[in-house]
Amino acid sequence: MDIRNFEEVFKNATNLVQIGQAEWKINCDASFIDGKPLDIRLINVGDKWYFTDKKQTLRYMNDLYELNAKDVKSCITNVLKIYGFSIQSGSLMAEIPSASSIMDKFFDYIMCVGQLTNMYAFFDEPN
Repeated sequence: MDIRNFEEVFKNATNLVQIGQAEWKINCDASFIDGKPLDIRLINVGDKWYFTDKKQTLRYMNDLYELNAKDVKSCITNVLKIYGFSIQSGSLMAEIPSASSIMDKFFDYIMCVGQLTNMYAFFDEPN
């Protein structure tokens, strides 16, 4: 193995596939702990751009946590506050404010999903 292996992998780490007039799927190798790939979408709403998961993160979390529990809600709220993201109608939403912030927001999005889905580390054990 040498640097060319890394260059090739990173060169093709993501790609966009248009699936609607204002929606693209971001193909990447990020996945949940169970191996299920993240379904990250890029959507355009008016003049704003967002990363979204089409409710995938909350559906995954619903199998691990009691989402209505006060401590779980508090943890979710705090993680969202750290990243400046929101949950709208069950979807994790991250606004992309500028072209220069695209990759930062993308990596933050993946980290946010990771923190949300692995927050059992802060509790005794997942449900």
